[in-house]
Amino acid sequence: MTIRLMLGALCLAGLSACGDAPVPGVEVDGERLAVVDVHLHTGTWEGSPPRFQERLGERVPNGFKWTLKFLTDRWLSAEHILSELDDAGISAAGVFSVYSPHTTGIATNQFVADVVAANPDRLFGFASIRLDQWNLDSAVQLAAFEDALTRLPHMIGVKLAHAHQQFRFDDARFYQIYEIAGRLSKPVYLHTATSPNPGTRLEPPYTDPYYLEEAIVRYPQTIFILGHSGWDSARRKLTYVDACIDLARRYDNVYLEPGALGAARAAEVLPDFVRRIKAGKVIHKLIYGSDGPQYPGYISSHLENFVAAMQAADYTADEMRMILAANFSRVFGLPEFEL
Repeated sequence: MTIRLMLGALCLAGLSACGDAPVPGVEVDGERLAVVDVHLHTGTWEGSPPRFQERLGERVPNGFKWTLKFLTDRWLSAEHILSELDDAGISAAGVFSVYSPHTTGIATNQFVADVVAANPDRLFGFASIRLDQWNLDSAVQLAAFEDALTRLPHMIGVKLAHAHQQFRFDDARFYQIYEIAGRLSKPVYLHTATSPNPGTRLEPPYTDPYYLEEAIVRYPQTIFILGHSGWDSARRKLTYVDACIDLARRYDNVYLEPGALGAARAAEVLPDFVRRIKAGKVIHKLIYGSDGPQYPGYISSHLENFVAAMQAADYTADEMRMILAANFSRVFGLPEFEL
């Protein structure tokens, strides 16, 4: 949350002039490629715990902190998410539910369903599950989770964040989540590696994707999407990227996602990341995502940076087409997006 966020939110609210949206897609070798961003967040200011609210307001002057609730709620709304997609030329996006009450907050499955309903042709929901009292209410939570995946419209996948939700990759008490997801053909996106958010676990069992291998083997019908592809955001290193690539190469049900690797804090490692993806021969396993919206222009700049890095690494148009949209459509069983 920055001054850019405040000014951008005012722009989006119609209080200042905004530029025209670009044409859809990105231009590569004289043709335009469709883009889908699998990784966006929604929510509310009140749904964020106090420490996360403090982090959101770190760079906002004291005299403007009273605006945080207004700006956050507007910025994470369906209207403004769609506006950011338009500005970036992105055709569609996934929107994540979140149940991390002690770290990043809560955006319920119903809340996300309501956001997606604003434009179900372009927005797709990812359901999640509350885990913080698992030994007391696991049966209730599992039933609510399966209900969300079957009853709520446009829920195409599952979102988990072990480090944020504070449960180990190899904790078998939670494996039934993967069974349900596989049985219902809902791919599971899960956060790998670290995060700078307060309260996030940093130890390997919560961050190292090799601890997930037992579940990957046990549930071959479940698709696992390794979010952030092992990008160690807290330390700004590619700590677990090679592990993610190795798992994606060895298992048919493992895919990768590069959320936040197009952000400014990852600028030094992004060229190495795209080279490793190409050298590892897992381009067909990478599904584009940004971890937006974050601040005005983030979704656009993340895409621009990522495409530029792929071009610098001599990715072909066909390889970029797979990453930017085709892999998403194939994994989630959706028609390919056309411009």
